[in-house]
Amino acid sequence: MICEIIITFNIKSITKRNKMKKIALLLVILVSVSSCSNQVVEKEVNKKGGEWVSSGTKFIMGSDEQVEIVRNLLSSYAAMDADEVFKNVRDTVRFFPYNAEKPVMMTIDDQRDMFSLYDSIISKPVYFLPYELEGVRTLVEVTSVETKYKKDGSVEEDLFLEKFIFGKDGKIHTVRQWRAAW
Repeated sequence: MICEIIITFNIKSITKRNKMKKIALLLVILVSVSSCSNQVVEKEVNKKGGEWVSSGTKFIMGSDEQVEIVRNLLSSYAAMDADEVFKNVRDTVRFFPYNAEKPVMMTIDDQRDMFSLYDSIISKPVYFLPYELEGVRTLVEVTSVETKYKKDGSVEEDLFLEKFIFGKDGKIHTVRQWRAAW
């Protein structure tokens, strides 16, 4: 009987020791993990590149805020909503269409007149590239596939490269458009 009590006592103490070891191990792991600090290393990235040849001015990546302005403008254009198109555009915008030799000074009324020729417009942007000509101007370059359904039944399909140029007031003042044959 004494032998049975000693064996039982030893088994209980071993079980208690194993539980204590597990708890101690868990505490060590918990303390180790919580004491680790995620070190963030900041690295300076050269944000300037390219060159405007006549002045030597460098280009810088632009802002996503301006991308959103252009994205909303293109959505409003496809919805044929002239008021929304001109929401972040100056009262008169200088527009260089791909097929004109001189710019057109376009107002909201001109945009409404243009929309009146169409049943619908589908505009599918391919990319938005915001950049700044350091200290001079900011732009968002967009390539988009555009399909316009005219009221006379004809269809216009184009692939455009467009540059939306912002002024210091944060509004678009110029749009340059090129037709691409890709």
